[in-house]
Amino acid sequence: MERSVSGELLTQRPTYRCLVVEDETLVALGLQSQLEKLGHCVVAQAADAEQAEMLFRQHQPDLVLTDIRLSSGDGLELAQRLLKIRACPIIVVSAFGEKELIDRASSAGVFGYLIKPVSEGALSAQIEVAVARFREHMVLVAEKVALAQSLEHRKLIERAKGILMKRANLSEADAHKKLQHESQNRRISTPELAKKIIESEELLGEMGDK
Repeated sequence: MERSVSGELLTQRPTYRCLVVEDETLVALGLQSQLEKLGHCVVAQAADAEQAEMLFRQHQPDLVLTDIRLSSGDGLELAQRLLKIRACPIIVVSAFGEKELIDRASSAGVFGYLIKPVSEGALSAQIEVAVARFREHMVLVAEKVALAQSLEHRKLIERAKGILMKRANLSEADAHKKLQHESQNRRISTPELAKKIIESEELLGEMGDK
C-alpha cells in the first residue's frame, strides 16, 4: 500500500504538489507536463531563487524540483534555504553532472539528482526514491530529537533527585518515588517537576548569595 510524503496510508498511487524552479521556460513547461502525466500537480513555477522561496512559503509544496544554475541565484544554495524553512524532498534537475556539483548537492541535503534531458520513467523513479529517502531521513531526525530529549529529561530528574536527597535527607529510591508522586498529584510530567525543583533551588541559592 502506498504512502504520502508524510507517511499517511493511501489506497492509490501517491500524487505530490510540486514546485518547479527553472529559468528556461520550455524546460519548465516540459517538466510540468511530465509531472502532470505522472499524476502530480505543479502548484507553482519559479524562474529564480527569490521567487522560488516566496512561492515555497506560499504554496507549501510536497516536492521541489530545481535547476542548479539559475539566471538569478544558485539552486543548491536555494535548496539549503528552503530546507531551513521546512523539511521537504528536493530533487535537482541539471544539465551538468560533474562530481563537484553532485557533491555539493549531497552536502546541501537534496534527496535526488537528475541529468537533463529527463525521461518520464527516470523522473517517476527518482521521485519515488527521493520521497523514500526523505521519509527515512525524517524518521532518523525524530529518533535523534527523542533521544536528545530523553537524555535531557534524565539529567533533570537526576539533578532534582539530588536536591531532594540533600534537602529532605532522602535515599535515592525515596527521592525518585517522591518525584513521581508529586508529578502525579500536580498533573505534570516528572521532567517538568524536576525542572521546577532545580529552578527553585537556583533561586534560593541566588537569594542566599545576596
